[in-house]
Amino acid sequence: MATESGLWACGTLGRAHGLKGELYLDLAPRGLEYLSQGARFYLFREGADRPAPVELQRVGGDDRRPLVRLELAHDRDAALRLQGATVLAAGGALDELPFYPVGQLIGLRVSSGGIELGTVVDVLANVANEILEVRTGDGTSLLVPLVDELVDVDLAAGVVVVREGLL
Repeated sequence: MATESGLWACGTLGRAHGLKGELYLDLAPRGLEYLSQGARFYLFREGADRPAPVELQRVGGDDRRPLVRLELAHDRDAALRLQGATVLAAGGALDELPFYPVGQLIGLRVSSGGIELGTVVDVLANVANEILEVRTGDGTSLLVPLVDELVDVDLAAGVVVVREGLL
């Protein structure tokens, strides 16, 4: 993607509002937080190789239904052409957040208290934090919150260590 340490999904551009190019932002989990903490913004459109930098000119509306205006949308017709694109944030306070590309987490071994629990098979988006889906040796799934206080991710060793007693 970009040369950023992390791109955080704020949401998907929804229906146009008014005649001045504003669009509703259908929020991703924690999207409003990322929108308010980001310093640089990008737009990712279906079929594109990578996100493109974009200037976020205005954020309005309310916490449940934010409205955004981007430099690319000076009127309603231009806004309609942006519908369905994803707004991503980077920089600012977001650079301080731990960032693991999903592809680096899938396949990691998961253990707790020295016992092998299974392998990460998916990373699920959640309102508060991402959740690791762990497939155990018997084929069942465990869900583990990806929270620094509960897990330690060691990419070099290829393992996620879950705090003992959590599971």
